[in-house]
Amino acid sequence: MDDSYKARRKRRVIQHIMEDGSYDVIKKHLPKEWVIRPFNQPDYGIDLVIELFDKIDERYSETLGEFIYVQVKSVTDLEETPEKIYPVGNVAKAEWRENRSEHIEIPVIKYPFDTNSIYTIQTWGASVSVLLLVVNITTEDAYFICMNDYIDKLLLPKTPDYEKQASVTVTIPAYNNLKDKEVTQAAFGFYGKRAKLLAAFSKFFYQKNEIAHIFQFKTWPVHTYREQLEHARADTDGSTIDGKTIDDILLLFINQIEYLDIWEYSAWKPLADSKAELLALKSNLLHPKPDEKAEVLFGEILMTWHHLTNLASMYEEICREWYLPKMLSLLCSYPTSPDIKKS
Repeated sequence: MDDSYKARRKRRVIQHIMEDGSYDVIKKHLPKEWVIRPFNQPDYGIDLVIELFDKIDERYSETLGEFIYVQVKSVTDLEETPEKIYPVGNVAKAEWRENRSEHIEIPVIKYPFDTNSIYTIQTWGASVSVLLLVVNITTEDAYFICMNDYIDKLLLPKTPDYEKQASVTVTIPAYNNLKDKEVTQAAFGFYGKRAKLLAAFSKFFYQKNEIAHIFQFKTWPVHTYREQLEHARADTDGSTIDGKTIDDILLLFINQIEYLDIWEYSAWKPLADSKAELLALKSNLLHPKPDEKAEVLFGEILMTWHHLTNLASMYEEICREWYLPKMLSLLCSYPTSPDIKKS
């Protein structure tokens, strides 16, 4: 028998206490109608899932079917430090190049995030928002950053071989603090809409392609098998479909998308503009103007769906930069824009 061994009771480590404390801080800052569920048994990179609800009145809130995945990191000491942010071109189509002639200086916090977690999030893609939440349980500050966007718009362009290092220091604007209710509501509302936006973009592109086929309008020099079949049974004037059927299809397309939840997100103005254009076209189809030429209506139809599909391009180039430590984000994401200084 080993006389040096002495039994003891099971112990609770400080990391578990800090984790529970950070969850309490997050719940304290977020709207009470939102549901926060643990998602870490076992833990493969996600600690919490936040389900967003729309508050109707003091008695009821309605689920939006919107979810945000969160990895939580707890600390007892976290310092905000100043950082210069320089303009960078569109990294979706060019390499990272900073313009050092001007900058914006902002407070940031930095957190060393393990590479395995980052790489795991990268492989998931960007269809569901995954946030890193760094919680200072001493001050109850909680800073968020969308890791999907951080990886695509900052980490990979700047450090494409990041996976060769054990950890990456993630820079988070100090403005992304759950204590700031206005910023948090806007940001989380945007992240929650991500899956709905991407689904809508897919529907817009499908409808645009079908409309181009109906009107025999081509933007590429490719003839499909479907076109060959329809050409064989076309009328003497080349028509393969009558005007009423075209109107019915267009109205069906509009009915499929006019009630989508994405139109309720008011923080991105192009959504409201596209919705208004869509409803104007619907009214024109239902109540045609007697003196309007066919080519004018044709132009309205094409431009409506061009603007709808262009939302996807704007989303990728602009919106996914929001709330990141980048110049474009700082000018677009927050209630007030910081001053740009000449370097």
